[in-house]
Amino acid sequence: MQLIRQGAEAKLFKTEFEGKPALLKSRVEKSYRCRQLDELLRGARTTGEANLIRKARSIGVKTPDIYNVDRQKKEILMQFIEGQRLKDALGKENIGLCREVGKSIALMHENNLVHGDLTTSNILVQGKELFFIDFGLGKNSAKIEDKAVDLLVFRKTFEATHVELMPKGWELILEGYLAAGGKKEVLKQMEKVGQRVRYH
Repeated sequence: MQLIRQGAEAKLFKTEFEGKPALLKSRVEKSYRCRQLDELLRGARTTGEANLIRKARSIGVKTPDIYNVDRQKKEILMQFIEGQRLKDALGKENIGLCREVGKSIALMHENNLVHGDLTTSNILVQGKELFFIDFGLGKNSAKIEDKAVDLLVFRKTFEATHVELMPKGWELILEGYLAAGGKKEVLKQMEKVGQRVRYH
């Protein structure tokens, strides 16, 4: 196995599954937490993330295929997606991808799935397909507020990371969002939440 990334929550290893490239996500221990609580939380988050990835895939949002979930070891073995992060791949020549991103987010929200960490680093580009990854902070929620915060987080990171694509890129994201069934109420709430954050 080859360690390819280590974050605060997990280590990512490139490995193989039945002769195919695979990714192993292993949640790291938190020594500052009570051991029993840490075991419980990491186990729940491991199975929770795997379930959200499967749900997203079942509703038509492209995600890695899940091969195995080991709650005991706090590991998810999944398909390794060969591709670039959207953060690195997105430019003026393929700005149309923004509309597809908006469509996928709408699909998730319409099915009460909140990603929790929407950034262009958590979307991979493989050919003309977009794969959403890292649902570790995600949840199931029907609340307009949660969906609005999901979009607001994405807008803030998009504005900070893709300055040269503003405002057209963000307009295309919203266009795709509404075209795929995203609710205007969520966009209105996103603006309200943004104002609250700005003035507090």
